[in-house]
Amino acid sequence: MLNRVKDYVFSQLWQNYSIHLNELSTIQSHIKKHFQEKLILDHFAIIDLPGPYTGMDTLSHLFSYLGYNVRGQDYLAEKQNNFSWLSEEISSETLAIDASPQIVVADFRREALAPQILTIVDHYAGFTQALDTEQLKFLHHRTLQQDEMAAFELSSYILNYLQSRHWPLPTLQEYEIVKSHNELLAWVLVMGRQVNHFAWSIHLSKCFSQLKKFNQFLSSTLNISLNKKGGLIKGSANKGIEQSSTQPAIKPVKLANGVIDLSDRFIEFVWRYPKKAGETRRWHDYFTGFVADNADGVVESLYLK
Repeated sequence: MLNRVKDYVFSQLWQNYSIHLNELSTIQSHIKKHFQEKLILDHFAIIDLPGPYTGMDTLSHLFSYLGYNVRGQDYLAEKQNNFSWLSEEISSETLAIDASPQIVVADFRREALAPQILTIVDHYAGFTQALDTEQLKFLHHRTLQQDEMAAFELSSYILNYLQSRHWPLPTLQEYEIVKSHNELLAWVLVMGRQVNHFAWSIHLSKCFSQLKKFNQFLSSTLNISLNKKGGLIKGSANKGIEQSSTQPAIKPVKLANGVIDLSDRFIEFVWRYPKKAGETRRWHDYFTGFVADNADGVVESLYLK
């Protein structure tokens, strides 16, 4: 029953994310038609405001009720951005194609933010209420007892937190002040904690032997623009992982007292290298972590050009 809750939550997050990105259907339909293949999800990412009842730890706690636990963490100093990655307990025999996607959760290091920025962040983060831990524990317990109503309520509770911006929209002045210090934080202040990207595991595709070739396919065949910050490919075989991402569309977004241009969500493409030579069918055969230097360039897909 808990797997059904997890699958439903992930499918709803995907649906809410995918309706904004025409490139997703373009890529999926072309690969299905010409290669008879379906791409495997690697991870998705959510960034929250830091606060007493918001942030990375709150997100990690929420996902723990779906069986996810923190596996590693790192820091993007230039963006004052803390991040962790979570996964289920994956057995040594689980095939890579069968593993559930990892989750990257992030927020911003409060002590690294300027006082003026922290005042704005604290004001808006303060609109979020604390998680009802007792209710979550109860619903989780009842779900494990195969209680369908509890499973429905658990998934609704989690989705409400993840897909709602519990704070009002900032003013133009507040947005510009935050953006002048930290553009990533300004994006989260406006867009909330919704998924900012999903990522596909290109190394598990049977049709592409390199991430470079997949990028060429996107650019040449599908005419999809890619994020060039830090190079088209972030990472290397030595780091265990390569990543690239789309350059999202710019859209008008209404704030409290005006309209701004803002980057929409993006798609990431991941190539994980084997830990050692030999058979590479299981999830644990590959590098499964994340690298801060790579993430630093990838997340700038959310920046205005």
